[in-house]
Amino acid sequence: MAKKYGVSAAQLCVRYVLQLGAVALPKTADPQHMEENAAVDFVLTPEDMAALMQMEHIADYGEFSFFPVFSGKKQV
Repeated sequence: MAKKYGVSAAQLCVRYVLQLGAVALPKTADPQHMEENAAVDFVLTPEDMAALMQMEHIADYGEFSFFPVFSGKKQV
């Protein structure tokens, strides 16, 4: 899908999160990556948003599964 929009996978992810109404916090120390991550001046179509929302969730994050963000458990 990133190829369809002519962007990187990271840019696609940032745009998706923004269109969900959430805050995207990509992590990088590389100034070039920072600039790339900020270049999300495109809009995903409703069809592509729906396709991304319907993707199969990752069942196991391995050694990182204990983190609440990956556990699927609601935080209080």
